[in-house]
Amino acid sequence: MTAEQDAPIRPDELEYDPESLSDGGILDTLSMLLSHHPPSQYGHCLRVSYKGHSIYFCGRCSGIYGGLGLGLILLFFFNSILQPDWLWFMISMAVGFATVVDWVSQRLTPRKTTNFVRAITGFLSGFCLALIFYLGNLWYMLVALAIMGATVGGVGFVENRRIKRERAILEAEEIED
Repeated sequence: MTAEQDAPIRPDELEYDPESLSDGGILDTLSMLLSHHPPSQYGHCLRVSYKGHSIYFCGRCSGIYGGLGLGLILLFFFNSILQPDWLWFMISMAVGFATVVDWVSQRLTPRKTTNFVRAITGFLSGFCLALIFYLGNLWYMLVALAIMGATVGGVGFVENRRIKRERAILEAEEIED
């Protein structure tokens, strides 16, 4: 068996539980936009409490947006000159790949990470995206976005196959019973 087949399936991946979201209203929709994790995976989120209400923000995305914002502010504020631009692009891709490795290894293996690691690797990726955007080279931006899209699509494909296989096993067990 491969690591892909041995990876544990989380219960929320197998079935949608409408009870996990209270009423499906605008607040629940906003909550999913900010966290994009079901309540069973709120451990992957940063929680902010205000007047007895909790708002969950995806730990990795919070780092990405924070790094992107801070990076752009610092680069423009200090009017940085990044030469040669191809070298800065390669450095950005290499450093930013830490998030991809962390995310892919968490999704496709039993390895679990922490919010601290998610936020730090996300921050590094966000800062590297700021460098790529600051370079102003459309080709670099398209390459970075294509790599990110291919990674997300590839992981989605592998996870989807694993989930279908697990569902088939569960259905076969139900038929036998």
